[in-house]
Amino acid sequence: MMEPEIHQFGEHDLQNVLVWMPPQQRAAEYLFWIVLIHGGAWRDPMITARTFADPVVSKLLSNPAADLKIPGNKTVAIASLSYRLSPHPSYPQDPDASPRNAIHPDHLDDVCTGIDVLRRVYGLSSNNYVLVGHSCGATLAFQAWKRHIDTGFPLAPGALVGLAGIYDIKALLRNHSTGPFADIYESFIRGAFGDDEKVWVEASPSRFALHGMDFPRTILLAVADRDELVEPEQRTIMKGTLLGNETLESMKSDIGNGNVRYSEVSVPGGHDEMWEKGENMVLVVDRLLNVLSEV
Repeated sequence: MMEPEIHQFGEHDLQNVLVWMPPQQRAAEYLFWIVLIHGGAWRDPMITARTFADPVVSKLLSNPAADLKIPGNKTVAIASLSYRLSPHPSYPQDPDASPRNAIHPDHLDDVCTGIDVLRRVYGLSSNNYVLVGHSCGATLAFQAWKRHIDTGFPLAPGALVGLAGIYDIKALLRNHSTGPFADIYESFIRGAFGDDEKVWVEASPSRFALHGMDFPRTILLAVADRDELVEPEQRTIMKGTLLGNETLESMKSDIGNGNVRYSEVSVPGGHDEMWEKGENMVLVVDRLLNVLSEV
């Protein structure tokens, strides 16, 4: 397995960025960056920037690598963003360990800082990177884009990909308000965002006030066809927010201040198989690159 470069940007163990460069080093202007944000309900210490990235790194940076249509005939580089976690009841902490007590916007702060590290160290630009988030990582990806709109920081991606994303927190809780796991859903939402439901709404990408916003040029939303944790309705809700009354898939739509190309894809398997099986991530990346080539 390829070993990443690690860039620490804070005192906490999880405040870092992992970077995998292509086997044949190329100058910054010849790199196309896939920047990953892992999921794990904002709190699962078993899903890390490394475990999330390894399956797709093994596919995209292997020799021979997957045959992909990279914009500008560039070479893929991969980064995976780590961030502080909220408490998890199943993983009580050793008092000497780095604390897991993050609450919104701590997770987002770390993601945004990680993107800026890549900008400063590797020359990341809006023309050479895409942001790919899974589950709550997709939430964070859209939140990072919203923060860019509001503050100019961090650098906006050229494209944004959500994998089984959580886009409406209250809808997620409503759909899981009964059954054996209802307490778990409420626990991780309250652990990450606190008890104020107004914060849940404000943090939900589907609730962002999008009128007049400068969108990423391409948005791809993916679901797993046997997702047992996050229902496809989340994508439907987010699609409605992005496209309004538009119903056609994979089309240019006048949104905000310019054109955005919206596309969607479904991959086989369950919620975490989207990333655990590297071929599923390659399928999504390939779809994204094909859409980008048409823009």
